Amino acid sequence: MLAPASAALGVYGGTAWTVRSWASCPLGNDASNNIGLRMLMPVVWLCMTLLLFLLQLALRRWRPQGGAAAMWLVPLAAVIALTLLYRFGMGWPYHPPGGECVEGYPLFPFTGKTGPYSDG
Repeated sequence: MLAPASAALGVYGGTAWTVRSWASCPLGNDASNNIGLRMLMPVVWLCMTLLLFLLQLALRRWRPQGGAAAMWLVPLAAVIALTLLYRFGMGWPYHPPGGECVEGYPLFPFTGKTGPYSDG
């Protein structure tokens, strides 16, 4: 039961970080109360939960040295790594000199930004 709860915390943290990073771009936050990110959250949660379940199964099969501490620290490190991967996949806005940011965050991590400045 550790996987769904820790995945939920990781997705919430990564999404909150994304919203804060894109706050200066009008398209970055969808102009409709972050509906794009809110629709993405269940998909990312499901992916993260499945990966954490697989990790827990692997840890039960091949017990790491360190006993109970390792059984808690390895999934915690995995949640942090997956949260960082999710956040970095959502990118950062580009602010052109003397202009306004007109791009949006990716529709899914690492798929590329939307908007006119998505190539640069």
